[in-house]
Amino acid sequence: MKFSLVAIGFISILSQVVLLRELNVSFFGVELIYLLALGIWLLWTAAGAIAGRWMNAPSLKHIAALFIIFGVILPLDIVFIRSSRLLFGDVAGAYLSFPQQLIIAAISIFPAGFLSGILFQWVAKTYITKEKTLALAYAVESLGGLIGGLFSALFIMCGLRNFSIMFICVIFSFITPVIVLKESSKSYLRWTAIVLIFIVLALMYKAPSLDHLTTMWNHPHLLESVDSPYGRITVTGLHHQISVFENDALAFETEGTDAELFCHLTALQHPYPQKVLILGGGIEGILREMAKYKPERMDYVELNPVMLNLVTQYLPDDIRKSLKDPNVNIIFGDPRQYIKKSGKYDLILVGMPQPTSG
Repeated sequence: MKFSLVAIGFISILSQVVLLRELNVSFFGVELIYLLALGIWLLWTAAGAIAGRWMNAPSLKHIAALFIIFGVILPLDIVFIRSSRLLFGDVAGAYLSFPQQLIIAAISIFPAGFLSGILFQWVAKTYITKEKTLALAYAVESLGGLIGGLFSALFIMCGLRNFSIMFICVIFSFITPVIVLKESSKSYLRWTAIVLIFIVLALMYKAPSLDHLTTMWNHPHLLESVDSPYGRITVTGLHHQISVFENDALAFETEGTDAELFCHLTALQHPYPQKVLILGGGIEGILREMAKYKPERMDYVELNPVMLNLVTQYLPDDIRKSLKDPNVNIIFGDPRQYIKKSGKYDLILVGMPQPTSG
């Protein structure tokens, strides 16, 4: 039972991270969803723990069945979240109303949260029958949660797609019944879990294609989409226009004039700018426009290297050339930290997006 408790903590935290990241993208990166979704998660987990009280002596088969159901439902949850704006929205690309967002969050979090509560209730009951304490059961489950949190952070730092992390969580959910029922080698639940593991492994091979397909539901002209530690970067193209979205909110598009307006009005404030600091926005054309003033040096600080590496290949030739200019020094880091030790500049351009949420 100790392994089952660790497994509950592991898949609970990992699925929580996956679902919250998907909801954040679906709601255009508004961070308030994290707070609301965590509260909803706790509510459903508590409801599951209460519902699990009706069975006084759950068997290993009952526990194994719940792990299998958990693994089957999680991918369906992701599909529901990605299609939620199409199901609930009247206008493509528009924000859903706040009540609609709450309903979607409640529906999507319910299966994983509710099942986590029942699983802990049942596994803990079985665990304490072997002269163990409930406090120890909770400690072991918390250890699994810690491991799940560490692995989720590692997966994100390594650039693993959220879709692929979901599959890893599903596989672990299916592996648990195989281990729990190891003494019942002929159990149909154990063989069901084994078959499902092989199916998921086959689907993992197609994870990038499946990710691309489901992302196209909201971005019909999709070129590429990747997950970064700071959010999901999505690039679309229509005719000669490239649009870049971060957590599905439009970051910039290549047919606009924002870079020209921003750069030239700023450059007019100095008679002869030679040393220029640009905090973000280089891929939007700020470097290209600033180069027209022939400064000796341009330091460009970019917070998200994934954004730069992904988007550069789709940018117009003049913007790509400006990024490779010998006078341009690209620095990956937090602009706020860099500016504390940056020294003096003739011009500092803060090319960060407008604050649209908390």
